[in-house]
Amino acid sequence: MSAYVLKLIAIITMVFDHSGYLIYGHLSWMNFVGRIAFPIFAFQISEGYIHTHNLKKYFVRLIIFALISQIPYAWFGYCFFSNMSLNIIFTLILGLFSISIYEFIVSKGILQCAPTSNYDSSSTVEQNKNNNIFQYKLLGIIIVLVIAVFADIFNFDYGFYGVFIIFLFYLYRNKKLSMNIAITILTFIYYTPYFMASNFKINYIGLFICSLIPLIFINLYNGQKGKDHKMLFYIFYPVHLLVLCLIYTLLH
Repeated sequence: MSAYVLKLIAIITMVFDHSGYLIYGHLSWMNFVGRIAFPIFAFQISEGYIHTHNLKKYFVRLIIFALISQIPYAWFGYCFFSNMSLNIIFTLILGLFSISIYEFIVSKGILQCAPTSNYDSSSTVEQNKNNNIFQYKLLGIIIVLVIAVFADIFNFDYGFYGVFIIFLFYLYRNKKLSMNIAITILTFIYYTPYFMASNFKINYIGLFICSLIPLIFINLYNGQKGKDHKMLFYIFYPVHLLVLCLIYTLLH
């Protein structure tokens, strides 16, 4: 399964999610389907970091479309929700930033492990490398956690969960079993407070299960790009929100 196919699955299920509020006005089966979308977008950000030829341009592109999308997103929030938040592209930006910061810190740790002279023994170098890299990786993870908390405090869409799932997809990119376990645990933690506070607990059990379905598609990912429609999501995201808001306004 190529990146293009994953992107189409995410876009289609995202439309289900947002259209559900227009059609039903409350949580419905369409929103359950919609839980498939975000983890796929999160995974593609981690893949984007790995494969991009220009990280700076990648950031700039995300920031531009995040700003453009905020207007229809705010309108959508006004139509269907009482609370306001920053749209999902801002969350994707923080996730990408988290990966970048983590890699920067770890690379510093690797440089610290470089032998200072030709007389350093291989065992000493190896021991220093293991100790330093572990410490820098731990520091990197702590900073990512701080960034994820920041996303929660400032009401980014999906908050802590949204940022940290992107990071976990990157961290365990070469370890599928660990990736699946880590994402499952994070998703369980994310939905537990909602489950405990709700009188309709079955809804959150369903949302939890549906949020794990995208792991099936992600595990089928073959590493291939597929059709080159880089701007598909960036353009489609604000446009479909705008269309839904216009329909809602005409009907009300």
